Amino acid sequence: MLSSTPSRQPGEDFRRKVAAHWGVTYAQLEALALGEEPPPSTSEPFSGRTDAMPPNLTASASEYVWMHELPRELRLIVLEQARQHYAFTLTDLPREEWQRILTGLEREALALVAHRTQGDPADEPARAARKRQPRT
Repeated sequence: MLSSTPSRQPGEDFRRKVAAHWGVTYAQLEALALGEEPPPSTSEPFSGRTDAMPPNLTASASEYVWMHELPRELRLIVLEQARQHYAFTLTDLPREEWQRILTGLEREALALVAHRTQGDPADEPARAARKRQPRT
């Protein structure tokens, strides 16, 4: 049963645990959730996240030979997925490992393209135009 005079709001304990896990203060987390600026006393950047690409990933991406079937837009998404890997691990892997990661992400993107083109009803006009016949 909840106390009639709670000292904390429902869910506050969980939010405090999340803030501690992310390495931010509770005030920063609340400001982020509300779309506000963090409090001036705690305006240091949030730890654990970065928008920069590490040198080895940048070098691997610049020399990576993309498959011509992969559209440019999906190449950018693949690069962003690789950057997200770095943003959450903060480990600049060797170039060979970044090559393997880019290759795996590229293959997944190509599989998505293949899946979407196979299931496109515009490719099968005869099937789409066929009407159902009542059973006799």
